[in-house]
Amino acid sequence: MDNPAHIEGFLNNLAYSLFAQSGQTTPEPREIGNLAVFDHPDAVDRIAKAPTLFRKNFSLISALGFSRFNTNDEEWATRRSITQDSYLTAAKPAQVQSVSDIFASCFAECETSLAGIQEALFAGALTIFYQAFRLVAEPRPTAVLLDRTRDVLRRLQYFSWVTPTDAERSRVISDAHAVIADFGAQLMADPQSAAEMGRFSEKSGAIDSFSPIEEFVMNLFAGVETTVTTVLWVIDRLGANQKVQERIHDEIAGAKADTPFTDCFINETMRYFPPIPFLTREVSADTVIDGVALQAGQLIMLSIVGVHQHREFWENPRTFDASRKEFIDNSFDRRAFIPFLTGPRMCGGARLARLEVEQAVRAVVRQFVFARTDDIIRFDYALALRPASGMAVTVSRR
Repeated sequence: MDNPAHIEGFLNNLAYSLFAQSGQTTPEPREIGNLAVFDHPDAVDRIAKAPTLFRKNFSLISALGFSRFNTNDEEWATRRSITQDSYLTAAKPAQVQSVSDIFASCFAECETSLAGIQEALFAGALTIFYQAFRLVAEPRPTAVLLDRTRDVLRRLQYFSWVTPTDAERSRVISDAHAVIADFGAQLMADPQSAAEMGRFSEKSGAIDSFSPIEEFVMNLFAGVETTVTTVLWVIDRLGANQKVQERIHDEIAGAKADTPFTDCFINETMRYFPPIPFLTREVSADTVIDGVALQAGQLIMLSIVGVHQHREFWENPRTFDASRKEFIDNSFDRRAFIPFLTGPRMCGGARLARLEVEQAVRAVVRQFVFARTDDIIRFDYALALRPASGMAVTVSRR
Protein backbone atom coordinates (compact mmCIF):
# COMPACT_ATOMS: atom_id res chain seq x y z
CA MET A 1 0.00 0.00 0.00
CA ASP A 2 1.37 3.44 -0.95
CA ASN A 3 2.74 5.33 2.04
CA PRO A 4 2.11 9.12 1.88
CA ALA A 5 5.06 9.98 4.14
CA HIS A 6 7.42 7.79 2.10
CA ILE A 7 6.19 9.27 -1.19
CA GLU A 8 6.55 12.82 0.13
CA GLY A 9 10.05 12.08 1.42
CA PHE A 10 11.13 10.49 -1.86
CA LEU A 11 10.00 13.44 -3.98
CA ASN A 12 11.40 16.02 -1.56
CA ASN A 13 14.76 14.21 -1.69
CA LEU A 14 14.60 14.46 -5.47
CA ALA A 15 14.30 18.23 -5.15
CA TYR A 16 17.10 18.36 -2.56
CA SER A 17 19.32 16.39 -4.97
CA LEU A 18 18.81 19.01 -7.68
CA PHE A 19 19.76 21.80 -5.29
CA ALA A 20 22.80 19.83 -4.09
CA GLN A 21 24.03 19.40 -7.68
CA SER A 22 23.36 22.99 -8.74
CA GLY A 23 26.10 25.58 -9.02
CA GLN A 24 28.78 22.94 -9.49
CA THR A 25 30.82 22.05 -12.55
CA THR A 26 31.93 18.48 -13.17
CA PRO A 27 33.60 16.86 -16.19
CA GLU A 28 31.16 13.94 -16.16
CA PRO A 29 27.51 14.20 -17.21
CA ARG A 30 25.18 14.35 -14.23
CA GLU A 31 22.44 11.82 -13.61
CA ILE A 32 19.52 11.45 -11.24
CA GLY A 33 18.18 7.92 -11.28
CA ASN A 34 18.71 6.82 -14.87
CA LEU A 35 18.06 10.27 -16.35
CA ALA A 36 20.81 12.45 -17.77
CA VAL A 37 20.52 15.92 -16.22
CA PHE A 38 21.08 19.07 -18.26
CA ASP A 39 21.55 22.36 -16.43
CA HIS A 40 23.73 24.53 -18.67
CA PRO A 41 21.53 27.44 -19.79
CA ASP A 42 22.62 27.14 -23.42
CA ALA A 43 21.92 23.40 -23.59
CA VAL A 44 18.55 23.75 -21.86
CA ASP A 45 17.65 26.65 -24.16
CA ARG A 46 18.40 24.54 -27.24
CA ILE A 47 16.41 21.60 -25.89
CA ALA A 48 13.41 23.76 -24.95
CA LYS A 49 13.37 25.38 -28.39
CA ALA A 50 13.30 22.03 -30.22
CA PRO A 51 9.95 20.53 -29.11
CA THR A 52 9.82 18.11 -32.03
CA LEU A 53 13.15 16.53 -31.10
CA PHE A 54 12.60 16.77 -27.34
CA ARG A 55 9.00 15.86 -26.64
CA LYS A 56 6.89 16.13 -23.53
CA ASN A 57 6.37 12.79 -21.81
CA PHE A 58 4.48 12.73 -18.52
CA SER A 59 4.17 8.96 -18.19
CA LEU A 60 1.66 7.99 -15.51
CA ILE A 61 0.81 11.62 -14.73
CA SER A 62 -1.39 11.58 -17.82
CA ALA A 63 -3.80 9.35 -15.88
CA LEU A 64 -5.22 12.64 -14.59
CA GLY A 65 -6.04 13.63 -18.15
CA PHE A 66 -4.68 15.33 -21.26
CA SER A 67 -4.27 19.05 -21.85
CA ARG A 68 -1.99 21.59 -23.50
CA PHE A 69 0.59 20.71 -20.84
CA ASN A 70 1.19 17.06 -21.74
CA THR A 71 0.51 16.77 -25.47
CA ASN A 72 2.62 17.49 -28.54
CA ASP A 73 2.54 18.71 -32.15
CA GLU A 74 -0.80 19.67 -33.75
CA GLU A 75 -2.81 18.42 -30.79
CA TRP A 76 -0.87 20.75 -28.50
CA ALA A 77 -1.39 23.68 -30.89
CA THR A 78 -5.14 23.06 -30.97
CA ARG A 79 -5.37 22.76 -27.20
CA ARG A 80 -3.30 25.91 -26.77
CA SER A 81 -5.73 27.88 -28.95
CA ILE A 82 -8.60 27.01 -26.60
CA THR A 83 -7.18 28.92 -23.63
CA GLN A 84 -4.44 31.26 -24.86
CA ASP A 85 -6.57 34.29 -25.75
CA SER A 86 -8.19 34.19 -22.32
CA TYR A 87 -4.79 34.28 -20.61
CA LEU A 88 -3.59 37.19 -22.73
CA THR A 89 -6.76 39.22 -22.17
CA ALA A 90 -6.65 38.62 -18.40
CA ALA A 91 -3.06 39.91 -18.27
CA LYS A 92 -3.67 43.24 -20.03
CA PRO A 93 -2.71 46.45 -18.15
CA ALA A 94 -6.40 47.28 -17.76
CA GLN A 95 -6.72 44.27 -15.43
CA VAL A 96 -4.02 45.33 -12.94
CA GLN A 97 -6.36 47.18 -10.58
CA SER A 98 -8.88 44.34 -10.59
CA VAL A 99 -6.19 41.78 -9.71
CA SER A 100 -4.85 44.08 -6.98
CA ASP A 101 -8.33 44.57 -5.49
CA ILE A 102 -9.07 40.84 -5.46
CA PHE A 103 -5.96 39.97 -3.46
CA ALA A 104 -6.37 42.97 -1.13
CA SER A 105 -9.94 41.90 -0.35
CA CYS A 106 -8.97 38.26 0.23
CA PHE A 107 -6.16 39.22 2.63
CA ALA A 108 -8.32 41.75 4.50
CA GLU A 109 -10.82 39.02 5.36
CA CYS A 110 -8.44 36.15 6.11
CA GLU A 111 -7.19 34.74 9.39
CA THR A 112 -3.92 36.28 10.59
CA SER A 113 -1.83 33.16 10.14
CA LEU A 114 0.23 31.54 7.43
CA ALA A 115 -2.55 29.01 6.82
CA GLY A 116 -5.06 31.85 6.54
CA ILE A 117 -2.89 33.71 4.05
CA GLN A 118 -2.41 30.55 1.98
CA GLU A 119 -6.18 30.06 1.87
CA ALA A 120 -6.59 33.70 0.80
CA LEU A 121 -3.95 33.26 -1.91
CA PHE A 122 -5.84 30.30 -3.33
CA ALA A 123 -9.12 32.21 -3.15
CA GLY A 124 -7.63 35.17 -5.02
CA ALA A 125 -5.84 33.08 -7.66
CA LEU A 126 -8.94 30.94 -8.23
CA THR A 127 -11.14 34.02 -8.60
CA ILE A 128 -8.77 35.52 -11.17
CA PHE A 129 -8.44 32.26 -13.11
CA TYR A 130 -12.20 31.76 -13.33
CA GLN A 131 -12.73 35.39 -14.33
CA ALA A 132 -10.30 34.88 -17.22
CA PHE A 133 -12.88 32.46 -18.63
CA ARG A 134 -15.86 34.67 -17.67
CA LEU A 135 -16.81 32.35 -14.81
CA VAL A 136 -17.45 32.80 -11.09
CA ALA A 137 -15.28 30.72 -8.76
CA GLU A 138 -16.37 28.84 -5.66
CA PRO A 139 -13.01 29.16 -3.89
CA ARG A 140 -13.43 26.86 -0.90
CA PRO A 141 -14.84 23.72 -2.56
CA THR A 142 -12.55 24.27 -5.54
CA ALA A 143 -9.50 24.57 -3.28
CA VAL A 144 -10.45 21.23 -1.71
CA LEU A 145 -10.58 19.66 -5.18
CA LEU A 146 -7.19 21.20 -5.99
CA ASP A 147 -5.74 19.65 -2.83
CA ARG A 148 -7.00 16.27 -4.00
CA THR A 149 -5.54 16.92 -7.44
CA ARG A 150 -2.16 17.73 -5.91
CA ASP A 151 -2.24 14.55 -3.82
CA VAL A 152 -3.00 12.45 -6.90
CA LEU A 153 -0.29 14.20 -8.93
CA ARG A 154 2.23 13.59 -6.16
CA ARG A 155 1.48 9.86 -6.22
CA LEU A 156 1.46 9.69 -10.01
CA GLN A 157 4.82 11.45 -10.14
CA TYR A 158 6.25 9.06 -7.54
CA PHE A 159 5.08 6.07 -9.57
CA SER A 160 6.82 7.53 -12.62
CA TRP A 161 10.06 6.89 -10.69
CA VAL A 162 9.13 3.80 -8.66
CA THR A 163 7.20 0.99 -10.35
CA PRO A 164 3.84 0.58 -8.59
CA THR A 165 2.17 -2.70 -7.76
CA ASP A 166 -0.95 -3.50 -9.77
CA ALA A 167 -3.06 -2.53 -6.75
CA GLU A 168 -1.23 0.81 -6.32
CA ARG A 169 -1.57 1.62 -10.02
CA SER A 170 -5.26 0.78 -10.01
CA ARG A 171 -5.92 2.82 -6.87
CA VAL A 172 -4.15 5.99 -7.99
CA ILE A 173 -5.73 5.87 -11.46
CA SER A 174 -9.14 5.41 -9.83
CA ASP A 175 -8.48 8.42 -7.57
CA ALA A 176 -7.39 10.48 -10.58
CA HIS A 177 -10.60 9.67 -12.44
CA ALA A 178 -12.64 10.43 -9.31
CA VAL A 179 -11.24 13.93 -8.82
CA ILE A 180 -11.80 14.76 -12.51
CA ALA A 181 -15.37 13.47 -12.21
CA ASP A 182 -15.98 15.64 -9.14
CA PHE A 183 -14.57 18.69 -10.92
CA GLY A 184 -16.85 17.87 -13.83
CA ALA A 185 -19.90 17.66 -11.59
CA GLN A 186 -19.07 21.06 -10.10
CA LEU A 187 -18.51 22.71 -13.47
CA MET A 188 -21.50 21.19 -15.25
CA ALA A 189 -23.86 22.15 -12.39
CA ASP A 190 -23.37 25.82 -13.29
CA PRO A 191 -24.94 26.81 -16.64
CA GLN A 192 -22.25 29.38 -17.44
CA SER A 193 -19.43 26.93 -16.68
CA ALA A 194 -21.19 24.22 -18.69
CA ALA A 195 -21.43 26.62 -21.63
CA GLU A 196 -17.70 27.37 -21.36
CA MET A 197 -16.95 23.64 -21.40
CA GLY A 198 -19.05 23.49 -24.56
CA ARG A 199 -16.87 26.21 -26.09
CA PHE A 200 -13.78 24.20 -25.19
CA SER A 201 -15.25 21.17 -26.98
CA GLU A 202 -16.20 23.20 -30.07
CA LYS A 203 -12.63 24.51 -30.39
CA SER A 204 -11.05 21.07 -29.88
CA GLY A 205 -11.40 20.21 -33.56
CA ALA A 206 -10.54 16.63 -34.44
CA ILE A 207 -8.89 15.67 -31.13
CA ASP A 208 -10.07 12.17 -30.26
CA SER A 209 -11.81 11.69 -26.90
CA PHE A 210 -11.32 15.34 -25.96
CA SER A 211 -12.37 16.16 -22.40
CA PRO A 212 -13.02 19.85 -21.69
CA ILE A 213 -13.01 19.05 -17.96
CA GLU A 214 -9.49 17.59 -18.11
CA GLU A 215 -8.29 20.57 -20.13
CA PHE A 216 -9.79 23.05 -17.69
CA VAL A 217 -8.59 21.26 -14.55
CA MET A 218 -4.98 20.89 -15.73
CA ASN A 219 -4.90 24.56 -16.76
CA LEU A 220 -6.42 25.51 -13.41
CA PHE A 221 -3.92 23.49 -11.38
CA ALA A 222 -0.91 24.73 -13.34
CA GLY A 223 -1.97 28.36 -13.14
CA VAL A 224 -3.08 28.55 -9.53
CA GLU A 225 -0.52 26.24 -7.92
CA THR A 226 2.54 27.98 -9.37
CA THR A 227 1.24 31.45 -8.43
CA VAL A 228 0.50 30.46 -4.84
CA THR A 229 3.82 28.61 -4.58
CA THR A 230 5.83 31.66 -5.66
CA VAL A 231 4.11 34.02 -3.23
CA LEU A 232 4.60 31.54 -0.36
CA TRP A 233 8.34 31.52 -1.08
CA VAL A 234 8.35 35.34 -1.15
CA ILE A 235 6.71 35.31 2.29
CA ASP A 236 9.27 32.77 3.51
CA ARG A 237 12.19 34.96 2.39
CA LEU A 238 10.60 38.16 3.73
CA GLY A 239 10.33 36.48 7.11
CA ALA A 240 14.04 35.67 7.00
CA ASN A 241 15.11 39.31 6.47
CA GLN A 242 13.33 42.07 8.38
CA LYS A 243 15.32 44.94 6.86
CA VAL A 244 14.52 43.76 3.34
CA GLN A 245 10.87 43.36 4.30
CA GLU A 246 10.62 46.94 5.55
CA ARG A 247 12.44 48.31 2.53
CA ILE A 248 9.95 46.55 0.25
CA HIS A 249 7.04 47.80 2.35
CA ASP A 250 8.31 51.38 2.15
CA GLU A 251 8.79 51.11 -1.61
CA ILE A 252 5.28 49.75 -2.12
CA ALA A 253 3.74 52.28 0.29
CA GLY A 254 5.29 55.05 -1.80
CA ALA A 255 2.68 54.26 -4.47
CA LYS A 256 5.16 54.81 -7.29
CA ALA A 257 4.74 53.00 -10.58
CA ASP A 258 8.30 51.68 -10.49
CA THR A 259 9.28 49.33 -7.65
CA PRO A 260 12.74 48.09 -8.69
CA PHE A 261 13.72 46.56 -5.35
CA THR A 262 10.43 44.69 -5.01
CA ASP A 263 10.69 43.45 -8.59
CA CYS A 264 14.27 42.33 -7.96
CA PHE A 265 13.20 40.46 -4.82
CA ILE A 266 10.43 38.63 -6.68
CA ASN A 267 12.85 37.68 -9.46
CA GLU A 268 15.44 36.47 -6.97
CA THR A 269 12.80 34.36 -5.24
CA MET A 270 11.83 32.73 -8.55
CA ARG A 271 15.49 32.26 -9.43
CA TYR A 272 16.34 30.56 -6.16
CA PHE A 273 13.07 28.64 -5.80
CA PRO A 274 11.69 28.05 -9.31
CA PRO A 275 8.07 26.88 -8.96
CA ILE A 276 8.76 24.00 -11.37
CA PRO A 277 12.26 22.76 -10.41
CA PHE A 278 12.77 20.42 -13.34
CA LEU A 279 11.21 19.04 -16.51
CA THR A 280 11.55 15.75 -18.33
CA ARG A 281 11.68 15.27 -22.08
CA GLU A 282 11.76 12.25 -24.37
CA VAL A 283 14.34 12.26 -27.18
CA SER A 284 12.67 11.45 -30.52
CA ALA A 285 15.86 10.84 -32.56
CA ASP A 286 19.54 10.17 -31.87
CA THR A 287 21.37 13.43 -31.20
CA VAL A 288 24.15 15.05 -29.17
CA ILE A 289 23.61 17.87 -26.66
CA ASP A 290 26.36 19.48 -24.61
CA GLY A 291 28.70 16.66 -25.62
CA VAL A 292 26.29 13.97 -24.40
CA ALA A 293 25.11 11.37 -26.93
CA LEU A 294 21.37 10.77 -26.63
CA GLN A 295 19.35 7.95 -28.15
CA ALA A 296 15.81 7.94 -29.49
CA GLY A 297 13.37 7.04 -26.73
CA GLN A 298 15.69 8.19 -23.94
CA LEU A 299 14.25 10.34 -21.14
CA ILE A 300 16.27 13.34 -19.97
CA MET A 301 15.88 15.90 -17.19
CA LEU A 302 16.16 19.67 -17.54
CA SER A 303 17.12 21.16 -14.17
CA ILE A 304 15.63 24.64 -13.85
CA VAL A 305 17.29 24.82 -10.44
CA GLY A 306 20.64 24.15 -12.11
CA VAL A 307 20.04 26.71 -14.85
CA HIS A 308 19.20 29.33 -12.22
CA GLN A 309 22.34 28.59 -10.20
CA HIS A 310 24.89 28.14 -12.97
CA ARG A 311 28.24 29.70 -12.05
CA GLU A 312 28.98 30.90 -15.58
CA PHE A 313 25.87 33.09 -15.55
CA TRP A 314 25.39 34.26 -11.95
CA GLU A 315 27.63 35.77 -9.29
CA ASN A 316 27.46 33.72 -6.08
CA PRO A 317 24.55 31.71 -7.51
CA ARG A 318 23.92 29.64 -4.37
CA THR A 319 23.37 32.78 -2.27
CA PHE A 320 19.92 34.34 -2.01
CA ASP A 321 20.66 37.99 -2.76
CA ALA A 322 17.68 40.32 -2.22
CA SER A 323 19.38 43.08 -4.24
CA ARG A 324 21.00 40.86 -6.86
CA LYS A 325 23.00 43.01 -9.24
CA GLU A 326 22.00 41.07 -12.35
CA PHE A 327 18.33 41.90 -11.73
CA ILE A 328 18.83 45.49 -10.53
CA ASP A 329 20.96 46.24 -13.61
CA ASN A 330 18.81 44.09 -15.90
CA SER A 331 22.06 42.47 -17.06
CA PHE A 332 21.14 38.79 -16.63
CA ASP A 333 21.28 36.37 -19.55
CA ARG A 334 17.69 35.47 -20.46
CA ARG A 335 18.71 31.85 -21.03
CA ALA A 336 19.72 31.60 -17.36
CA PHE A 337 16.41 32.80 -15.87
CA ILE A 338 13.43 30.74 -17.00
CA PRO A 339 10.87 30.50 -14.16
CA PHE A 340 8.16 30.27 -16.81
CA LEU A 341 10.38 28.13 -19.07
CA THR A 342 11.31 29.20 -22.58
CA GLY A 343 10.72 28.35 -26.22
CA PRO A 344 7.39 27.57 -27.90
CA ARG A 345 6.27 25.44 -24.94
CA MET A 346 6.89 28.09 -22.29
CA CYS A 347 4.06 28.86 -19.86
CA GLY A 348 1.16 30.30 -21.84
CA GLY A 349 -0.08 32.15 -18.79
CA ALA A 350 3.30 33.70 -17.91
CA ARG A 351 2.08 37.31 -18.21
CA LEU A 352 -0.95 36.62 -16.04
CA ALA A 353 1.13 34.69 -13.51
CA ARG A 354 3.63 37.53 -13.27
CA LEU A 355 0.83 40.06 -12.80
CA GLU A 356 -0.76 37.95 -10.07
CA VAL A 357 2.49 37.42 -8.19
CA GLU A 358 3.37 41.12 -8.31
CA GLN A 359 -0.04 42.24 -7.07
CA ALA A 360 -0.34 39.50 -4.45
CA VAL A 361 3.07 40.42 -3.03
CA ARG A 362 2.14 44.09 -2.87
CA ALA A 363 -1.15 43.30 -1.15
CA VAL A 364 0.35 40.90 1.37
CA VAL A 365 3.23 43.24 2.31
CA ARG A 366 0.81 46.14 2.83
CA GLN A 367 -1.23 44.13 5.32
CA PHE A 368 1.15 41.77 7.12
CA VAL A 369 4.54 41.48 8.82
CA PHE A 370 6.43 38.17 8.73
CA ALA A 371 9.21 36.76 10.89
CA ARG A 372 11.05 33.45 10.81
CA THR A 373 12.10 31.63 13.97
CA ASP A 374 14.79 29.76 12.00
CA ASP A 375 16.09 29.80 8.45
CA ILE A 376 16.01 26.10 7.61
CA ILE A 377 14.71 25.51 4.09
CA ARG A 378 12.11 22.75 3.90
CA PHE A 379 10.43 21.57 0.69
CA ASP A 380 6.99 20.25 -0.16
CA TYR A 381 7.38 19.04 -3.74
CA ALA A 382 4.53 17.76 -5.91
CA LEU A 383 5.21 18.98 -9.48
CA ALA A 384 5.45 22.50 -8.03
CA LEU A 385 7.97 23.24 -5.27
CA ARG A 386 6.20 24.77 -2.27
CA PRO A 387 7.81 25.62 1.05
CA ALA A 388 6.79 22.96 3.56
CA SER A 389 3.59 23.64 5.48
CA GLY A 390 4.20 24.53 9.08
CA MET A 391 7.39 26.41 8.19
CA ALA A 392 8.63 28.61 11.01
CA VAL A 393 6.99 31.88 9.93
CA THR A 394 5.00 34.04 12.33
CA VAL A 395 2.42 36.52 11.04
CA SER A 396 1.04 39.78 12.40
CA ARG A 397 -1.05 42.54 10.86
CA ARG A 398 0.34 45.99 10.25
